Amino acid sequence: MKFNTKKYLKELSYLVANNAVPTNLKGLNNNVDFIMEKLKTLDFKVEIIGKNTNEPIIYAVKKSYKDAPKIGIYSHYDVEPTNEEKWNSLSTELTLNDERIFGRGVADNLGIWLLRMYAIEELKEDERPEIHWLFQGQEEIGSPFAHEQFPLIKIPEVDVWIEETGYFDLSTSRQRFLTLNEDAKLVKGKEMVTSLLSEYEFTSYTENRSLTKFDACPFLTHILKKQPYLAIGPNDEYSKIHEPNESLSLPLIEKSFEQFKELLRYYVKELKM
Repeated sequence: MKFNTKKYLKELSYLVANNAVPTNLKGLNNNVDFIMEKLKTLDFKVEIIGKNTNEPIIYAVKKSYKDAPKIGIYSHYDVEPTNEEKWNSLSTELTLNDERIFGRGVADNLGIWLLRMYAIEELKEDERPEIHWLFQGQEEIGSPFAHEQFPLIKIPEVDVWIEETGYFDLSTSRQRFLTLNEDAKLVKGKEMVTSLLSEYEFTSYTENRSLTKFDACPFLTHILKKQPYLAIGPNDEYSKIHEPNESLSLPLIEKSFEQFKELLRYYVKELKM
C-alpha cells in the first residue's frame, strides 16, 4: 500500500512540537506515551523499564509464528537542543519546503522510527518477523540510564539489528549501508533493498563500521555483540543532525518506508526457503 503521507506528517508534527529536549520532561513523557500507544496498536507487548524515572527505556516485543526470524531495532525518543535564532522556521513546528520536512528531531530520530511503525503496520501476519524494539530517552546526554540498564535486559539473539537510521549520498546518487558482523542473509538483504532504488537510478555501497555516535552508545556497547548489524534510513547530507534547520527528504522517507517493509518480508521469506 502507498505511504500515508498526510497521517505521517500529522503525527510527526505532534512529536516535533513536544520539544523532547533533555530539560523538558513533559515533552519526553508525551513521546513515551505516543510510542506506547502506537506499539500496542501494532500488537507489541510493551515493557517500561524505569517507570518512575524521567526518561524510561521502552522494550517492546512483537511475537510472530513459531520459529519466525527475529529482528532487533534500536531507537531514541529525545532530541538535541539547537540554536533557535539560526532556524529559518520554528524548530518545534514541522514545515515542508521543496519536498523536505524541517523540524527539530525529524532526522534524529523521530521521523525514522515513525516510518518504521508505518511499515510494520502494512505487513500481513505471515510476513512479520518477531521484532524486538528498544527505545531510550537519554541519547542526547550520554545515555547514563541505558548504560546501566541495557546489560540487564534479556533479549534473545536476533538475525539482524537495525540501527536508528542510515544515509543517502545524494551528490553521488548512492545509498550507504553500514554493517557489522555480516552474514549471507544480510548480504542478500542489502542486494534486495538496493534493487528498490531503480526508479531513482541510485546504487549502493557498504562501509563495515557502525553509525558515528557523539558518545559511547549503550546499544553498541551492551546489546549488539557479534550479531549482524545494519544502518539503513533516509538521512542525507542536508539533514543537519544537531544543527539548525534539521530536515529529511520526503521522497527518501517514502523510499525508506518501502525498504524497511521489504527487508522484514525478506527475512521471513529467507528463513522459509
